[in-house]
Amino acid sequence: MKKIFFYGLLLIPILIFSGQTSIKDNPLKGEWRFYPEKIWEADSAGDDDFGRVAELLVSDKQYIYLRDFEHNISYIFNDKGHFIKKFAPQGNEKGQLSQYLNRFQAGGKIVLATPDKLHFFSQDGTFEHAVENNLFLRFPLFFLNENEFIYAPNLPQSPVNEKKLVLYDIPSGKDKILLDFSEPETNSENSFQGPMVMIFGLTPQVRLDYDGKKMVFGRSDQYKIFIANQAGEILSSFSLDRKRMTASTEEKRNHFANSKIPEERVEKIIAQLPDEMTYFSHIDSINGFIYIFAVTNIGPMTTSQQIDIFSEKGEYIYSGKIEFGDNFKFGSPSNLFIKDEYVYVILESDQGKQTLAKYRIKLPQTFN
Repeated sequence: MKKIFFYGLLLIPILIFSGQTSIKDNPLKGEWRFYPEKIWEADSAGDDDFGRVAELLVSDKQYIYLRDFEHNISYIFNDKGHFIKKFAPQGNEKGQLSQYLNRFQAGGKIVLATPDKLHFFSQDGTFEHAVENNLFLRFPLFFLNENEFIYAPNLPQSPVNEKKLVLYDIPSGKDKILLDFSEPETNSENSFQGPMVMIFGLTPQVRLDYDGKKMVFGRSDQYKIFIANQAGEILSSFSLDRKRMTASTEEKRNHFANSKIPEERVEKIIAQLPDEMTYFSHIDSINGFIYIFAVTNIGPMTTSQQIDIFSEKGEYIYSGKIEFGDNFKFGSPSNLFIKDEYVYVILESDQGKQTLAKYRIKLPQTFN
């Protein structure tokens, strides 16, 4: 993969945006229908039935990766749905993981993260090397290549008004600020200042996608999206005028139902969590459109994912929903992956049976 270089990096502390567009929560062309059509499904990895699979990733070579948390191992499938191999079991030897936390693609490699290391594998699952990295301080938003990734100061550890993108060079261990998109905020009462507990739909995070020419990013507790070029210069931004949804105490408590955290500690954490959900959980750049995965609940599973579709100019064009039938749930967005004209998904039936499936979907092609 061609290495990307960032020139003319912005180092000014605060950027003021004069051309920001505020958009009403009313898509210009109404609802978009994805019309998912199943191509294939799989419910086992060779002779092994799925245990509890999640963390879906599809590489540029159309290999499909997922983690089985019951068997503590990762699986590879090809684009036809055929099982290829297992790799990265739990353990402390080379090619093993002490504690799986996340997965990424880095150039032509697959990276599996533990709290203190990034483990690099070839796309066929062969272990290559591991490097030191504190995932709680430097969580990769996007790998530009095998040696560089972009991250943001980890929330809520960072100051509530701090919004930066940082380029980390793995060989040298050096950081370089790409840009600072902080803005003065006179009222930070709605900004999250709680304990370091990452909860889907509640804990604010910076999300970013990069298509090789431009970066699209934003912090999830504000529906404000920025578009920047590869030099780190913000080209435009837009915000959607949408009211944040709220989460009940019971919904928050459900996140700790199967944890080993003492009940007294759980109640203290819940008391410090925000009542309002984040606006979105994921950003994708696809065929010249910006896809924003909206947060509509904080449950671990859902039957429907709302996706707001914008033009690159920031026009709110469609509001769409991806769903696969009332009897099938999925964990979004980690179990849902859109690539080309297809969506890959880990589904769970009402009986608790999991399947990996590929669907053909209809995507918008142009907007005039």
